[in-house]
Order: sequence, then C-alpha cells, then structure tokens
Amino acid sequence: MKSVWGRRFAGRREDPRLEAFNASIGEDAFLAGAEIAASKAYAAALRRGGVLTAREAARIAAGLSKVKRRIAAGEDLGAYEDIHSAVELLLVDEIGEAGKKLHTGRSRNEQVATDERLFLKDAIPGILDGLRACQRALVALAERYPDVILPGYTHLQQAQYVLFSHAIMSHFWPLERAKSRLKDALVRIDVLPLGSGALAGTTAPVDRAFLARALVFAALSENSLDAVADRSFILETLSALALLLLDLARAAEDFVVFASREFGFLLLDDAIATSSSLMPQKKNPDIFELVRAGAGRLFGHFSRLFVTVKGLPSTYNKDLQDDKAPLRLGLEDARRTLDAFEIALRNIRPDRKAIARRAEPLLYATDLADYLTAKGVPFREAHGAVGALVRAAEKAGRPLTALTTRELQAAHPLFGDDVGRVFDPGRSVRRKKGAGSTHPARVKDQIRRAKALCKS
Repeated sequence: MKSVWGRRFAGRREDPRLEAFNASIGEDAFLAGAEIAASKAYAAALRRGGVLTAREAARIAAGLSKVKRRIAAGEDLGAYEDIHSAVELLLVDEIGEAGKKLHTGRSRNEQVATDERLFLKDAIPGILDGLRACQRALVALAERYPDVILPGYTHLQQAQYVLFSHAIMSHFWPLERAKSRLKDALVRIDVLPLGSGALAGTTAPVDRAFLARALVFAALSENSLDAVADRSFILETLSALALLLLDLARAAEDFVVFASREFGFLLLDDAIATSSSLMPQKKNPDIFELVRAGAGRLFGHFSRLFVTVKGLPSTYNKDLQDDKAPLRLGLEDARRTLDAFEIALRNIRPDRKAIARRAEPLLYATDLADYLTAKGVPFREAHGAVGALVRAAEKAGRPLTALTTRELQAAHPLFGDDVGRVFDPGRSVRRKKGAGSTHPARVKDQIRRAKALCKS
C-alpha cells in the first residue's frame, strides 16, 4: 500500500487484510476533483506566503492538472491509501521533488473536510435542478387536466371532491420545502476548513482569506478543532434528502394506489410500467414503487453516519473515514430517484370514466351539511341531520343522492326542493373559495405562483 507516512514505521510488516481494511481509496476516490482543486488553491497560497517559488507553484499547478487527467483516464488508484495520498504521490511522480512541498503545513484531516464541502457545493445544485424538473412536471400535469374532479381521501376513504390538478399540486409544495432546506444547508456547507491543520491550525504562512476567495467559500471556519471534526453539514444534507425522498415516497404511494384496478383513477403509459414473468395480465407501477423505496435508502445513509459520529471525541478520528459512502450514495440515490420520478410524472394521466364510476354519492355529505348552515342551521345540528340521512340511506341500501326531498326533510325541515343542486361535483369544488383551496380559480393562482418558483 502506497502511503505518505511509511517511513514512520520503516520495519512495518504489512498484512494485506489490514491494509485493505484501513484504506479508504475505494470510498473516497470520487473526491478527486475536489482534492485537486483544493490542492491548486493551497499551492497558490504557499506561493503567496513564500514557501514556494513562482516556478515551483507553476510546476505543481501543471502537475496537478496532469494528475487530474490521469485519474479521469482511468488511473488505477487501488494501491494508494486514500485520495489525498494518491493525488500527492501521483504529483511527485509527475514533477519530482517540488511535489513534496505541497503538503507543507497541511493535514489530511482538513483536506477531507474541505473536499467534502467542495463536493457538496458542486453536487447540491444538481439536486436542485432535479427538484425543479419534478416541479415543472407536476405543474404540466396539473395544467393538462384542469377540469377533472376526483374523490379526495382521508384515512384512505372517500371524503370530498377535489380537482385532480389540486391533488397533483399537493405534491409540488413539499418539493419547494425540500429546495428551501437544501439551500439553507448550503449556507452552512459554504465554510472553509482549509488552513486548520491537523487540529491546531497551520504553521505555514497561508492566507486563509485568500484560500476562501480562491475556492469560492463564503466564510472561514472559526475554530480549527471544530473544523476538522464537523460532519454535521453532511448529516444536514442527508437529512434534507431523506425528507425529500420521504415526500416523493408518499406521492408515489398515491400514484401506486390510484393506478390499481381497485381505484383505476390513473393510467400508466407503457414506458413506465412492467409486467410479470408469470402473469401476463399484470401492468405493474414498478417505477413509482422504486421511488417509494428510496426514502428507506436515504434514511439508511443518514442513520449510518449519525451513529458513526455520535459519541466521537473531539477533532479527527478514523471513524470519520466511514462518512464517504453515505455522502456519495445519498447524493446519487437522491438524483436517480428525482430523475425517475420526473420521467414517470410525464407518463401518467387520469381516467375520467373510472373516476366517475368510483366516486361515491357519500362525497356530498359535507355539502348537504353546508347547505343547511347556509340557511342558518348551526353546523353541529346540520352535521347530525346529515349523519342521520347517511345512516338511513345505508339501511335502505340506496345512495344518498337517491333520497327524496320528503326523506331529506325527515332529517331536517329546512331541506328544500333546491337541494338537488348540491349533487354536482363542479359545484362542490367551486364552493371552496378560500386561498389554498380546490376552487378552480384558487388552483390557477397556485399554479401561477408555482411556475415562478420553478425558476428559483
């Protein structure tokens, strides 16, 4: 195993199993780009501080570019302990002795914390792009079917009529909150640890403000002990991603249920459906089911790192080597899930006939109570009267809409001949007039605001 500390144990006898156990190159190689960018900035800072000559700094910068190309071309890094050692030793291989000066006053403890922050600063905008794509797909789906009305559910039981577009837009706003969380996390990610040394700060004449400008960080870490130990920025990101995938999972569950034959509200295009190896009639919503599973994976990444960090003593400990897989896999899983969800959204549509067949007359129960309250009946009295009507209809085996005016008046005398107007899905949704409601005008307002937010 090629390491940067080998001379400390010159007579050390290597055991391949322990070398492999100790190495992290298999987990942290994805940080190569960040490591090289940070190293270039550090070399420039050493030049400003007089540690490197202009010629040495130029050679190191050029050598690091060559190392980047070698890694991009598939250089085998398996012989190195970690990405930091790999970049440093490959640099020495490229330019010789000058490369050995790069590590002056620098520690891998600060390097990894810097690389992870650089990686997240680069990766989170891609997640935000994926979120915006899903939001645009939701808006497009809602706009495509503005007049479709379907049963809304509580407790998985039909409750009141809502616009299909309103139901679809209910999944837009959790994604907007996810965007807000990730943008907020970026504020705390955007703090530079480089220049903290192993734990106590650096003896090298390095201008940390220059490093922050060179690497485009908004702030410097205030305490070197905290800087090399902190992994809360990764946990915060994973937490935000876990909540995002939780919201996607709940949306996916709605679509899985509504696409089932028992509901039949949604039709899936063949592009996002699969069948069975045994049962040829099956049309399975596998993409939405896999989206639904994503939340469990993300929470697994979060909990793995949370338990690793919990109880660690101050500053750097080797346990923190285990933060790479949750970081990398969490970002990868989130992006893959967002991409799949966005594609799936563009391949579903409501089945108007099935929705009309499945809608139960009991959906008008609250509308009947509202009819009475509009005539001055206290709501609790109206609620009780309609409850009696529901019980009577169920006992008679007839739908609520089939009760005669005389039967309605038996429950309350203020039911008049005009009560039949209540039994209209369009009227039902139009009566909900408040901001944020399912009224067509309010949904249009909602979509208009949402379109603007898709750009933010």
